[in-house]
Amino acid sequence: MNSPTTHFSGPIFLCGTSRSGTSVLQAALECHTAVRIAGETHYFDDLRVALGTPALSEPVEGATQKRVEDYFLALSHRPFGHGGDPEKGWMQRDALRKRALALGGRPDDYFEAFCREWAARSEAPIWGEKTPRHVFRLTEMLTRYPESKAIFMLRDPRAVVASYRDWKNQGGFDLEKDPGHAQTMAEDEARARRSYHPITISLLWVAAARAAQQAQDRFGFERVRLQRYEAMCDQPEAELGAIFDWLGIERPASMANVPVRNSSYEKFAATGGFVRSAMDRWMKTLSPAEISVVERSCGKSLALAGYQSASPAASILATTPYYCSALPAVIRATYVNAKRSGNLPQYIARRSRLILGL
Repeated sequence: MNSPTTHFSGPIFLCGTSRSGTSVLQAALECHTAVRIAGETHYFDDLRVALGTPALSEPVEGATQKRVEDYFLALSHRPFGHGGDPEKGWMQRDALRKRALALGGRPDDYFEAFCREWAARSEAPIWGEKTPRHVFRLTEMLTRYPESKAIFMLRDPRAVVASYRDWKNQGGFDLEKDPGHAQTMAEDEARARRSYHPITISLLWVAAARAAQQAQDRFGFERVRLQRYEAMCDQPEAELGAIFDWLGIERPASMANVPVRNSSYEKFAATGGFVRSAMDRWMKTLSPAEISVVERSCGKSLALAGYQSASPAASILATTPYYCSALPAVIRATYVNAKRSGNLPQYIARRSRLILGL
């Protein structure tokens, strides 16, 4: 078994914009047998916010304790937003509660207990968690866990928009064992389609990139790494080696032959996670009008992130419908995602401030 060095023992937090490659990064890190990253909990931007600050400082009891436990136990049955049943997952309530109470019994202790139970299934000593939108909660997470490190996946916004537009489930779930899951996945795909608009996705990319940069400025490169997705596709062994070195964990023997997870274009598979064509697929799948809208929406942030303009030849006639439909799209996306935020006004305000550079 690979063993971690004494430099770092976790946790590792993975975040980014949606469709930025956090799933393949998770799979790559788990090539190391000492590392296991829990799937998306959305805890810091959902349940934690909904509970409110006063509830975070004391052990949870009664109905609140059950609410917190049910939240995490449901995630051991199905992914976040897929209607998981807390009584049907692999994680046992007694085990979660015992570990959480040993840590203090507060809501954050349940989050850590859930992630540690996830890692314990594989006897992995280094735990972590992957929720893309937790980029907007990095300050809280890195402050709460002073030994933690975070990796933000930075991907070309035009590729992010193309992947979001074309996303559909590509497999990886045992639907024969859990047939009801198919319906919830279809509902999630419908939610994603109703949330899509090139301008809203572009503006969220701007907000996420700024949030990650602010976190790195505050906590330093030693704790926050901005990892370019394209570099991983181009030179996976070199980039992953650099990530393990940055974490202070011994490099595993093989790093690049990772599973395909949650891709918009590739079927779920045990190998082939790094697809070089994913770097510039957007050039073929997006229209000149879509590329123009994305680049204008991202503004200076595109160049600041190191991405060059494609100088698309798009007419005003072709781009105007996107601008006219942007506000209704924002309202629609807010409505269909309302249940996925712990405090909707705060959810909107935080992202808006980042988009405006405030």
